[in-house]
Amino acid sequence: MENFENTEVVEKEAKKEYVIVTDSTTDMAKEYYAENNIPFIGMHYTVDDDEYIQYSDNSLDIKTFYDKVRNGSMPKTSQVGYDDLYKIFEEIAQQGKDIFYLSFSGALSGSYQTSMLVAKDIMEKYPDCRVKVVDSVSACGGEGFLLHHLVIRRNQGADLDELTEYAEVLKYNTIHIFTVDDLNHLHRGGRLSKVSAVFGTMLGIKPILYFNDKGQLLPYSKVRGRKQSLVAMAKQMKAKYIPDENEEIFIHDADAREDAEYLGKLIMDMMPEVKKIRYGDIGAVIGAHAGPATVALFFIGKDREPVEIK
Repeated sequence: MENFENTEVVEKEAKKEYVIVTDSTTDMAKEYYAENNIPFIGMHYTVDDDEYIQYSDNSLDIKTFYDKVRNGSMPKTSQVGYDDLYKIFEEIAQQGKDIFYLSFSGALSGSYQTSMLVAKDIMEKYPDCRVKVVDSVSACGGEGFLLHHLVIRRNQGADLDELTEYAEVLKYNTIHIFTVDDLNHLHRGGRLSKVSAVFGTMLGIKPILYFNDKGQLLPYSKVRGRKQSLVAMAKQMKAKYIPDENEEIFIHDADAREDAEYLGKLIMDMMPEVKKIRYGDIGAVIGAHAGPATVALFFIGKDREPVEIK
């Protein structure tokens, strides 16, 4: 009989379980969070003095929200609340699990700083709980696109440190391109002067915007006409995308699905490597600043800097 007494047995240390948490500005379908076991914090917004929580039972459906904006309502939004986020983190810590938190762009909101404070306080109270916070430098479906790739990597067995390292790299290759229909919303958000908004609207100017590496939303091109702005977005993707990494891309819209699908057809005609497009809504929190009929495109690219398109 073989003697195993001196046989050296090396067992791989079991990976500690962790939970991915995010905020509702990822703008994924509510069912997505449930299906992938992702707790999320619903961002607050106010319309006509009534307060709502995104993706909760107390939330306006997307059509009603954008109709109110079209009729003159001016929504206001709030950043992530300390107490709300602390409650989610503490429940996870009490289960003996670690936490990975993907935050809305720190350049656009104080939510990232709040999440860092909550993470510090949770780790002080629960020393066995590790919390990793990543500033997505993203918003809307771009943040959701990044989240989706993190879920895939988690499901493939990545541990907390591996997921964090992956996120810190991928976030700078997650490309965001937006076009808006009404320049006045950008003016109210402080991203366009009143004069530019008025004259741009008169001339039918449709600006195209992008996210830079700091997570700031910046204009890079102005196109006359809606259809031409969508064509320009597709051309920008053609110039920037990494074919092998983009079998599935995201396109989100602010109650403008017909335009979103027009963009999707352009992309699939120009880039046959794209096999699937996930369409989604631009939620109320992002839509409050971008306005109705915004269309946004998200994919993996070489870098975030736009190129000149002719």
